Amino acid sequence: MKHLGEDTARSAGRRWAWLRRPVWIFIVAFILRAGVTGTLVAHSQSFWSVNEPSWIAAAIVQGHGFSSGFHDASGPTAWLGPVYPALLACIFRFFGIKTFASAIVAILLNVIFSSLTAVVLVQLGREQFSETAGIVAGWAWALAPPLLLMPWVLWETCLSGLVLAFAFTATLGLSGTSRTREWVWCGAMWSFAALLNPALLAPLPVLVLSAARQSRRWKYAALMMVVCVAGILPWTARNFLAFGKIIPVRSNFWAEFYFGNVEFSPHPTGPSMLYQREGEILFVADLRQRALDFVRSNPKAFARLTAERIVSFWTQPAYLRPYPFLLLLGSVGGLVQAARRGKRWLGFAAVLLFYPLIYYITYTTSLIRLRAIAIRLSR
Repeated sequence: MKHLGEDTARSAGRRWAWLRRPVWIFIVAFILRAGVTGTLVAHSQSFWSVNEPSWIAAAIVQGHGFSSGFHDASGPTAWLGPVYPALLACIFRFFGIKTFASAIVAILLNVIFSSLTAVVLVQLGREQFSETAGIVAGWAWALAPPLLLMPWVLWETCLSGLVLAFAFTATLGLSGTSRTREWVWCGAMWSFAALLNPALLAPLPVLVLSAARQSRRWKYAALMMVVCVAGILPWTARNFLAFGKIIPVRSNFWAEFYFGNVEFSPHPTGPSMLYQREGEILFVADLRQRALDFVRSNPKAFARLTAERIVSFWTQPAYLRPYPFLLLLGSVGGLVQAARRGKRWLGFAAVLLFYPLIYYITYTTSLIRLRAIAIRLSR
């Protein structure tokens, strides 16, 4: 009887062994996302109606360079980082500018990016905590309801989630035995992340300091930062030549600050035409002054809006409650357990604490939360 029970247990273990294989996590994640986005495509095909990256990508393909980020606008832009518009430009080159075929290819890439993130999270959990933690993180990402919808949105969000998870995993893996090329590779990954979306760099200083302290290799940490900055500098130089001022990656912070705290009506996608008349630099400078005047005149209103955004960031979308709240509790609990067990909890805390800061004072959307979820699920 004892042997029969052991054989039964082994048989059951083999039957469910596929659940622990990253390839199956990827396949399930892919199928679910493809199914959901396919349904959305069947019911709505307004892919390019309001999509700044597609305007820039179209300008690139038409030979106008990185420009024309909005309707009826011309001239250079730094409203977005260069990576995702360049990716869309490659798609447009082969499948047509803002065509249905281009949209399907872009959506399919988003599905792949989002599904691959689950595999990266498996590796992250395995390296930093345990085999089980990695598998749970991968399946949680693969099955999370908000993430099934995200590939339908033609934005950099799915790629950002993958890049952040990959760069974060590689940086936490640095140690005293890491080779020079590993430090250089991490620096290159973070510079790519910055050119995709500079908000991804928010936790980087803490991660680098933590890696340097753990490895005792301060010179290599400095080298990693030099590589990161060097990868960003060509785009900064382009912006200086185009606008006559230093813009490290993107120009639109104060505009987004204004939209999130004062009003959205002047947004360049709308009918105001203010951006189109003033040009990007004057437009952002104009909104900067208006935004600062608002904060000085209405500090309590700004504090209230910021508090509302903080709550919204961690509790939305409302239609999936209590899922976001339970995820937040699990994240906090994971940090506490990691700290108690002497794990490298500081890097995880840095992402959760510093990455959202810029969105607390501008505005939050489910697109932004996607990247943070990638890190939260890995514990």
